[in-house]
Amino acid sequence: MRYKIVLSYDGSDFCGWQSQPNGESVQNAVETAAAKLFGHKTTVVGSGRTDAGVHALAQTAHFDSDKALPIKNVVGGLNAYLPDSIRVISAEESDSRFDSRKSAKKKTYMYLMYRGDKTPLLNKRALFAGDLDTAAMAAAAKELIGTHDFSTFKAAGSSAKTSMRTVYDATVEERDGFIVFKITANGFLYNMVRIIVAQLIKIGKGEHIDMATLIAARDRNAAKETAPGYGLYLYRVEYD
Repeated sequence: MRYKIVLSYDGSDFCGWQSQPNGESVQNAVETAAAKLFGHKTTVVGSGRTDAGVHALAQTAHFDSDKALPIKNVVGGLNAYLPDSIRVISAEESDSRFDSRKSAKKKTYMYLMYRGDKTPLLNKRALFAGDLDTAAMAAAAKELIGTHDFSTFKAAGSSAKTSMRTVYDATVEERDGFIVFKITANGFLYNMVRIIVAQLIKIGKGEHIDMATLIAARDRNAAKETAPGYGLYLYRVEYD
């Protein structure tokens, strides 16, 4: 039986989603909980590999088991074995052809910034950005929409076969002192969102940067900065 689950997690204390030789990962924690609940080891496949410190509001994952449990027991049972920083929001039985990573059609990431006074309550949750011109940032974000070669926004170490991605929407909005950047695409390159955010912040601070020119450059050296991981959230994963 294949189970599809949706998780929310605080990535502050994890080395990312993907299992690593050194350091605790979200994947390891979920696989440990699943092994305790179902009585056997299983691989939990996530829709994407969030980096160290990155959070998720709705990460989708799947795993297989020969043991059938009522769905409410899957949610409650996994949560009973998981740390408080990881919660299973929902679970359902899934077709064996479903793959949380390969079946995903769209993903949305959110990057959270704030202005005003710096506060320790938002440490590892949002980036203190100070005063920014959000209108200029929003206009620049719109330049990302479309199908482009996003090589400029790809960090070293990427294993992607192509840098072509389609961005369906990209917005910058201000809400109660928070500046929220959201971007929806059919996929993302390694550190792509964080590199884009770093450029948007520079634009918001008044630097004369043209996003379309950065995209056309297809050169990482044109956008060297990377925003911290702790402001980034996997917001939603969409399937057919």
